[in-house]
Amino acid sequence: MTLKEALWTSLASMVTGILLGSFTLLPSPINAVVSLLGIILVIWFFKKFDKKSVRISFIVFTVLYFILFIFILSAYIFMTNPPEGLS
Repeated sequence: MTLKEALWTSLASMVTGILLGSFTLLPSPINAVVSLLGIILVIWFFKKFDKKSVRISFIVFTVLYFILFIFILSAYIFMTNPPEGLS
C-alpha cells in the first residue's frame, strides 16, 4: 500500500464511519440523506482503488471509526447530561 492509498483509505474510512454513526443517531428523513452520502462515498472509493487489501482495510477501519464515533459521542452525552442517580 502506498502512502497515497493509505491517506485516502484513512480519510474515506473516517468519513464513512462518521456517516454510519450519524445514520444510527439521526431521525428518519435526515438519515436517508446521510445513508445516500455514505453509499456514494463507498462506491467512489471502490471504483478508485481496485486492490483487495485496500478495500479490506477500508472496511475494517470504517467499522473501527464507527465504534469510536459512537463511543465518544455516548461519553460526551453522558458527561454533559448524567442520569438522575449519578449527579
